[in-house]
Amino acid sequence: MKESKKRIKDALKKTTDKSDKFEKLVIDLALKKMSGAQKDRFGVYYSKKQKRLLMASKTLEGTYKIAEGTEEIENNAFWGCAFIDHIEIPETVKCIGNEAFVRCVSLQDLTIPASVETLGKNPFLGMVSENLRCLTHEYVIENKLLFTANKQKIIACLTDAAMVIIPKNVVELNDLSFSRRRKLRKIVIPDTVVRIGSDAFSECDALEEVVIPASVQVIEPHAFSECDNLRKVTFLGTVNSLARNTFSNCDLLKKIIVPEGSLPEYLKDLHLPLEFEDIVVENIKHVVKHE
Repeated sequence: MKESKKRIKDALKKTTDKSDKFEKLVIDLALKKMSGAQKDRFGVYYSKKQKRLLMASKTLEGTYKIAEGTEEIENNAFWGCAFIDHIEIPETVKCIGNEAFVRCVSLQDLTIPASVETLGKNPFLGMVSENLRCLTHEYVIENKLLFTANKQKIIACLTDAAMVIIPKNVVELNDLSFSRRRKLRKIVIPDTVVRIGSDAFSECDALEEVVIPASVQVIEPHAFSECDNLRKVTFLGTVNSLARNTFSNCDLLKKIIVPEGSLPEYLKDLHLPLEFEDIVVENIKHVVKHE
């Protein structure tokens, strides 16, 4: 019972970023209703021609079967449906939007049908691999990670393991791909990764140290935001595009190690004052790389 209460509390916790997500969804639904959205007897809203599933009622529970003929599950469609435990997706669905099933804490069984061609930003945030099946040839689940078919982009981390080693040849960590994996203590990023997406590791509360390989050229906004125990970050190279809020709300971050000669650039990109004492500069050849 204690664990269940913790899961529900955690699922309903508002992120401190920016604004109230639930309020945004309510406003969005109101606009869609004005545009002619219609709901079924379970309180799930569809577009006029029922091609798009827009949003489900937060009180939806048990098993829900999405209407045949639906082609798109929109962004946040089942966001916060804490009581639903099984959703059947028909073979007509081609696209599943951003965070479509986020905070469905009771969801135990979901299959990505063979018809799906496109997945948005981590539609399965918080789910584990045991509860997700992938039948489409456009994506693949391997080693508890959801990849694009060529295995060059990670869409979602599907494990609560304390350590994750990202395979070689991965080029991109998609937006929100590892977000809210609160038990993740260590992440090994290979020197093939070029882009780390927005909120890729946000709210990974146990993460203490990160090594960014020299291959990384782009780090999007809030990539490591709100990592409560993050203390040390090492850059093995120079990032061409580094968002100023990459480490926002990482209150325990005390040491950022950068290659020799790149301090001014990092100070500028991260909007840190010149007298910031916790920046440590080391020659790249003296920095210990992960194995």
